[in-house]
Amino acid sequence: MTAMDSAHPFPKLGFGLGLRGVHVPHILEHKPAVDWFEVISENYLDNEGRGKDLLEKVKADYPIVMHGVSMSIGTTDPINSDYLKKLRALAEWVKPAWISDHLCWTGVAHKNTHDLLPVPYTEEALAHIIDRIKAVQDFLGRRIVLENPSTYLEFKTSTIPEEDFIARMAEGSGCGLLLDVNNVYVSCYNHRKSAQRYIDALPLSHVAQIHLAGHTNKETHIVDTHDGPVIDDVWQLYRYAISKAGFISTMVEWDDNIPPFDVVNAELLKARAAAAAAHEYANLPDFSVAAPAYVSNIAVSLPAAQNRMLDAILKGNDTDPAQWIREKDSFNPQDQLNVYIHGYRLRLIEVTSQDYPVLRRYLGKAKMDTLLRDFVNAVPSSFYDAGKYPASLPAFMPKDDVFAHELAQLECVIAQMNFMPETKALSAEDLAHIEPDALMAMRLPVRSAFHVFSFRHDINAYYNAVNDSDDAPLPVQQPTYLAVYRHEGDVWRLALDADEYALLSTIAAGTPVGDAIDATGIDEATMSEKLPIWFSRWMRNGILARDDTASERIAA
Repeated sequence: MTAMDSAHPFPKLGFGLGLRGVHVPHILEHKPAVDWFEVISENYLDNEGRGKDLLEKVKADYPIVMHGVSMSIGTTDPINSDYLKKLRALAEWVKPAWISDHLCWTGVAHKNTHDLLPVPYTEEALAHIIDRIKAVQDFLGRRIVLENPSTYLEFKTSTIPEEDFIARMAEGSGCGLLLDVNNVYVSCYNHRKSAQRYIDALPLSHVAQIHLAGHTNKETHIVDTHDGPVIDDVWQLYRYAISKAGFISTMVEWDDNIPPFDVVNAELLKARAAAAAAHEYANLPDFSVAAPAYVSNIAVSLPAAQNRMLDAILKGNDTDPAQWIREKDSFNPQDQLNVYIHGYRLRLIEVTSQDYPVLRRYLGKAKMDTLLRDFVNAVPSSFYDAGKYPASLPAFMPKDDVFAHELAQLECVIAQMNFMPETKALSAEDLAHIEPDALMAMRLPVRSAFHVFSFRHDINAYYNAVNDSDDAPLPVQQPTYLAVYRHEGDVWRLALDADEYALLSTIAAGTPVGDAIDATGIDEATMSEKLPIWFSRWMRNGILARDDTASERIAA
């Protein structure tokens, strides 16, 4: 099913799933009958850790598609060449069938909302986006694929229906389309439109892929949450799209409240059955209301529109949203804007909270919630991957509670080490032919994912106690020392004594071994007794890194 159709620029991959970390062990062990997997590009752009190691194993057995959330094709910021360089490098490694992203913008002025924000559908925006698509395609050396958005507000400046905008965008830029059928349903429900008319307006010959997913119905509006099964109305729309276009590579997304793999795979089996019975569609959803056609009555530049929306999201308010957001029955402009305002905060609070479970235990729910709210309100994100955002929390925290601050530093390093590369560990064989004097002159690097701490409290003991028991007493104040590092795919913690910390931290700073020993000021008798013990422990635990160039220089 991977042969290129002469009338279609993208391969027919079959039926796929979004690759989610909790399912990878099952996939690697059982090799389920899934035709392909889709990965979130940003999860691997700045990630040389375990996630990338696991993806390497998955891509050995399955075709992969890259799906991004940070290209921000609609922003008025300059094209982010750093992002595109990393995306191109990732594509050279993954060799995806195609690269997709969304018709949206994620922020301006180097601020990232980690949300897929709606575009004003104007002639200015259309020309701007077509030019950006062409530039991105030239840079990547391939056609990109863009997904129709799920949106919760419409700009009063818009003059083009969304589906017509997308059709003209595809035809003007030559890009492919990702038809998210659930997003069609969500946006048509929220904006009181006909879902059939939406699909009919799209150039289906441009569609490389279809997404299916669940959502949450709030009655006044629907939120695209990807946290449940596909509803029947969306299955009907999917059948209708396939009946018009013929088979298109189809994928099921499930991104929140993720169930066991078999539950998600069951949705994929439903997709196979629905595609096989495509002409049996019925009861297509139509949310259009009897009203005069909307005519834009204001003109605002694209930069001004984006700056106002971003300002409202970051500040949490807008003085008069009705001035620029279209009114909807039972879904007023303020409520429409609130979906983005609240979503931004909940998203960053959730991702940050995940990295600091022991800090939450220490502070308690109320204090932790207040800390996270204040943090998100004060510190905007500038990262591609939201997983990097929580690393800013320790610097934001007040320093009056030393224990809390030290605990946050430890949890931050543990979480962020999962993004870091793992260099090779130094082995006894690597040192077998090196004379003692030569060893003293060497700089011995530590592993690339490595950090040493000097704490005023026994933070490691508390961390262990919280993970081992519901009753974790606070340790007394006493100086403690700790090494944290990645080895064989896992993050390890090794308690050190004061002298060992002094020597190891000096070696880690790049000081030759002999000079590091002298710098510690440890008396000769103590050093003679302890050094073999420490060195053996560092080697046994994989703290020191192999440096082939240094070994070759010494051997020569």
